[in-house]
Amino acid sequence: MTAADLWEAFSRADLDPDALALGDLTRRTAVARATELAERLRAQGVRPAEAVGLQGPNQPEWVLGLLALTAAGACPVLLPTDSPPAETRRLLRTARARRTLVADHDEADGAVLRAADDEANGALVGDGITAADAGSDTAAHTPGTVLLVSSGSTGTPKLVARSPRSVLDEGVRYHRAGLARPDDCVLLPLPLSHAYALGWLAGALVAGAHVDPVPPRAVGAVHTRLRERATVLVTVPGLARVLARRRALAADAPFPALRRVMAGAGYVDAELDALWTRTLGVGVSRNFGSSETGSVLWGDPGLPSGAVGRPMPGVRVDLLDADGTPLPGQGAVQGELAVVLEDGSTHRLHDLAERDERGVHRILGRARLGVVRRGARWVSTMEVESVLRAAPGVADVSVTATGPEDSDDRGLTVEYVPADAELAAPQRVQAYARAELAAYKVPDSFQPRYRLRRSAVGKAQAAPVYRLARAAARPGGTAEQVLAAALTELGLAPRLADGGTTADLARTAGLRADVLSSVLDTACALGLLVTDTASAGAPDAWSYAPDVVSAGRTLAARVRGEAPGEAPRLPAGPPAPEKDLRATVEALLAEAAVDGALLEIGDGGAPPAGDAEYGACVVLGGVHGPAAQLGSLAALLKPKGLLVVADAFVPDPLSLTDGPSRTTVVRWLVDGHLHWWTTQELRGGLEAVGLRVEESHGAEQAPYAILAARKPS
Repeated sequence: MTAADLWEAFSRADLDPDALALGDLTRRTAVARATELAERLRAQGVRPAEAVGLQGPNQPEWVLGLLALTAAGACPVLLPTDSPPAETRRLLRTARARRTLVADHDEADGAVLRAADDEANGALVGDGITAADAGSDTAAHTPGTVLLVSSGSTGTPKLVARSPRSVLDEGVRYHRAGLARPDDCVLLPLPLSHAYALGWLAGALVAGAHVDPVPPRAVGAVHTRLRERATVLVTVPGLARVLARRRALAADAPFPALRRVMAGAGYVDAELDALWTRTLGVGVSRNFGSSETGSVLWGDPGLPSGAVGRPMPGVRVDLLDADGTPLPGQGAVQGELAVVLEDGSTHRLHDLAERDERGVHRILGRARLGVVRRGARWVSTMEVESVLRAAPGVADVSVTATGPEDSDDRGLTVEYVPADAELAAPQRVQAYARAELAAYKVPDSFQPRYRLRRSAVGKAQAAPVYRLARAAARPGGTAEQVLAAALTELGLAPRLADGGTTADLARTAGLRADVLSSVLDTACALGLLVTDTASAGAPDAWSYAPDVVSAGRTLAARVRGEAPGEAPRLPAGPPAPEKDLRATVEALLAEAAVDGALLEIGDGGAPPAGDAEYGACVVLGGVHGPAAQLGSLAALLKPKGLLVVADAFVPDPLSLTDGPSRTTVVRWLVDGHLHWWTTQELRGGLEAVGLRVEESHGAEQAPYAILAARKPS
């Protein structure tokens, strides 16, 4: 590959200028737009080797922004769209970036270069860097270097620098392996800021293929592209499960153009591979790598659970013993992964793997986090997670090691989200584990949670350390004041000045960790707490109106596990569903042709006792509830029965930007409605109790949305 960077690879003269190259744009149009944007960036003072943030939704404009920054010689900082503002500011400070290119078709000319906001500028000045010279320290990076945010699953997110040559070398691997071909249309419904997506993007650009980026959760757009033109679908295991269970995709399969489905950045088990093969006729290929190296292993469908195949072209993969010595290249061995890249550099990946007699690698987990020594046996937490994910009523699961890292008999703890409190009671999940796993693999503790922290590509994130964001500032809005009053009532403010994890704070104060986790995450989303910087000390005493104090005490009682007492009046929740929402539900039921009686459950109602009596069940404004009861709802339906849920939802509980969402979430906390805050969470819960989600769409009156799920025959 003679190109110097991604821009040269995309704009080279030997490619057809009139062929589709980026979304619905031809190569000629895309090159012209990227060239014009690069000229505008230079005119606005962007200098070679200057770090510039890049942020925006998964759209062609994001790729054009990356290409334009590369053409201008800048160093793009790929900012995850799901990062909270405080984390984004920290990443920009770390990169010494004073500006961000916001790439979005809703912006003027598709992209706009924005200076850091006042708070970020203040932080830069506080670090001894003025807003004028922030970003001037460019000697450390070559022009065109891409700065990636490492996965949160390995600890606190940090920046990883990938040189232009490194990115291109990874693209060449995909091309040489035949994964990206010139006649391909590569569909990318995953966060473009992630290292996994960058590698596939580079592979498509090197091959001269058509790149089609769509939002990660736009299942309808994925369906449309598969019907129209996509030949390669790049996804992650969680999204792959959702797609394979979508009725429209299965009904329209096989898709004649689709030749490969690749799932990376997560554990792929044989069940997922079989699900795709059975429903869509194409098995799941595997991909494995790191932010520093890009993809280094890949394999065709049909591999065992956890297997990721053989080395990619141009890469040498070794397994090291405890002393760092390469193990024999023949036969079955276990060791730490190390790779030698095209430029001769060696990287220890800190992942443990085993290689079988055929040379196929199987990832066991992180050397310190994912592989646990229990007596004379090694246990992969990813394998245990994969098994428990299939337990009845388990919507999400994370397995972690406990005890000293140097112990040869460590413990295992399971945190999981139950879709039904009875169906997935801890003793039942434990019994399932004992039936499905060898005795030495069965975890010691099973802890129900309302939700698990996950990155944009579905990786479980390390437990964050929470700290006060503003030591002496009095919270302004009512929602913020209620949370501050609850933290004060619980006596957590002094502890949060020093920082602590949910487990630490719950243990020292005798609190319910599951409820406290949601409270602390919401406090982060509202700006009361941070997880990335130290605070300046304990806050001054706060005083509030009586209703705010009452709401704070009610919430504190829930965190303590006490009866909450009289319901407070503040803050107000979302209004009851409007007539238009009911009309939409009725139209959906009429189209579905319900066979049997219809049951309606309103806000605050509970499912009646019964068994498979109804052809349809409608839940209006009450699915969040104080307890998970999706299994009880599913039990009411006859085979082929339909469950329709219309309720208020928030896009992301960790990023609450508008006033109504903030008020809604705090109202849910105070009322004890801690389940299913997002449609994605509810979808996972419905599937965990055996229902198949057919439709999901937003109602015209935000924040409501409607989901429809059917009981299999």
